[in-house]
Amino acid sequence: MDRYDLTIIGGGSAGLVLAVAGAKLGKKTALVEKHRLGGDCLWTGCVPSKALLKAAKVANYFKNSEKYGIPSGEIKPDFQQVMNYVRSTQNHIEEEHDNPERFRDMGVDVIFGEGHFDSRETLVVKDRENGETRTVNSKKFVISTGSRPLVPSIPGLDSCDHLDSENVWELTELPQRLLVVGAGPIGIELGQAFHRLGSEVTIAQRSNRIMNKEDLDVSEKMFDYLSADGIDIRLNTGIDAVEKHDDITVTFSGTGTDRSENEDNQKQTFDKILIATGRAPNVEGLGLKEIGIQVGKSGIVVNNRLQTHVKNIYAAGDVIGHYLFTHVAAFQAQLLIKNILLPFRQKINYGVVPWTTFCDPEVARCGLTEAEAREKYGDVDVFRLDQSDVDRAVADGETQGFTKVIASRWRGRILGVHIVGTNAGEVLHEYVLAMQEGIPLRKLSGMIHVYPTYATSVLRVAAKWLSEGTLVQTLRKLIRSR
Repeated sequence: MDRYDLTIIGGGSAGLVLAVAGAKLGKKTALVEKHRLGGDCLWTGCVPSKALLKAAKVANYFKNSEKYGIPSGEIKPDFQQVMNYVRSTQNHIEEEHDNPERFRDMGVDVIFGEGHFDSRETLVVKDRENGETRTVNSKKFVISTGSRPLVPSIPGLDSCDHLDSENVWELTELPQRLLVVGAGPIGIELGQAFHRLGSEVTIAQRSNRIMNKEDLDVSEKMFDYLSADGIDIRLNTGIDAVEKHDDITVTFSGTGTDRSENEDNQKQTFDKILIATGRAPNVEGLGLKEIGIQVGKSGIVVNNRLQTHVKNIYAAGDVIGHYLFTHVAAFQAQLLIKNILLPFRQKINYGVVPWTTFCDPEVARCGLTEAEAREKYGDVDVFRLDQSDVDRAVADGETQGFTKVIASRWRGRILGVHIVGTNAGEVLHEYVLAMQEGIPLRKLSGMIHVYPTYATSVLRVAAKWLSEGTLVQTLRKLIRSR
């Protein structure tokens, strides 16, 4: 029997952070991974999708180069070479950061294989590298097994070898006609990327807007941008059936984007279907129920210290269902370092959680939407700045988008930020720091920003508080009345 101070199940973002910390703090640490280190982010999520989006953006620059005074010609991306680029980025990051030998050199016992709990202190693992069955005894466990694509129940879907965010990276040919089911971050990112690489893309969304978790203004603006780009987005649309013959015939239900009742729109043929309708936690086969760990609809149930109902077992990342982002998993791992490896105890705080959808233009958010803020606080101040008012965006020809900031009426405390535009994910972080540290818009307006940068939009929005905010407007009225 192998004995450890800490055993981590799952080598994604949270697991890798914890493994490094455990080894550096002198704890005997094991990392159990069923496939390969790096998790969803490296192999099927963040890294490949962003590499694909970059290639698609380059193709779009060529297509629209005439606006920069550079003659454009017919550009036909080489899909095989694009996928080679995607894989090269993954291999580089694996070699530099997620190589198993790097962790072994730190002192982490990396075990490749699937395991299940035999008791609350032991995990039985079939070691894939040597074929042996190992019994791992550990004082503490962390489950960080991630999530997988959630596939809806659609008659005939299994007959067409549908794509999802995991197997889409195995494509060797660009699908000429692609149906994307779901208009969340994954559907929007991949749908736009394939469209710009040459696919005819249709996105089907059950609800009446895309990107449901974003502010309504953001959803509506992105719908306009993507539609103008040539993507066919069908809102209020479900799928009744899928039939596979030489191609794939899809029967739609609902009225569609144009709210028409045109029967010709109810059936359409495609070469591939990409499912992007959410994710499910990877909890099967671990033997969790047998040792008393509770699993809910979203994933493993944990308290505000990320501890399960079994006091020596913790969980983090997608498997607990709280904000399915790589950076949140790493944030949770940092908390667990304190709660497990150091003599501190801290509760998780999701009060300030930023995220970005890396479509073009990017969509970045932190905090409340306008509707959420008004429901919680009543009257609020809303400040908006169009991207066309940002000089750097004008110089770059990247004027699509806007910044929308929701703030408290009197102090100018930032309640929510929504940015649509080039580099939105980078610009967002100044707001994130301000929100986390309670810095009001007034103080941001007094900070020097480099010109010309996209971040000058922060200064411009903060200046709006000085001219348009409730406090300033009220003071003006009082002065005028004297």
